[in-house]
Amino acid sequence: MATLLHLAFRVKNPVQSAALYADLLDGRVVDLGGPLDSLGAKGVAFGRNGEDELVDLLELWPWDKQWTPGGVVDVHPPCPALGHFAVRSDAPHEKLVAMARKHGVPLSMEERGLPYLVPVIYDHDGNFVEVFPLEPGRSGRGPR
Repeated sequence: MATLLHLAFRVKNPVQSAALYADLLDGRVVDLGGPLDSLGAKGVAFGRNGEDELVDLLELWPWDKQWTPGGVVDVHPPCPALGHFAVRSDAPHEKLVAMARKHGVPLSMEERGLPYLVPVIYDHDGNFVEVFPLEPGRSGRGPR
């Protein structure tokens, strides 16, 4: 069985986005070390990362940088963000709404082919996180 170690997204402001994702994932903002720190990338460690530093890490890259076989290059024009991931969370709907307000980002209730709506939080750049409840059908907002 495979284990997901990390995800990476391009964002306009890695520091700002790291603060949002640290709140949302009940994690912490971390430096990534090596060349990534010098590029301005930030990390968010969450979940089992305290037990294994190679798992449960989100990398937030400046949106004008890209890793290539020849090393990191500047991307001109910058690449617009396009990404999402999904998590299961026990956070009540009210807490998700408060987090979205705190960071000035939208939260909407959206269909995902299920008999209930799923909270979806969009970051400052258009990436988004689907927040599935621990108990199916319990989004905190009732059925569709």
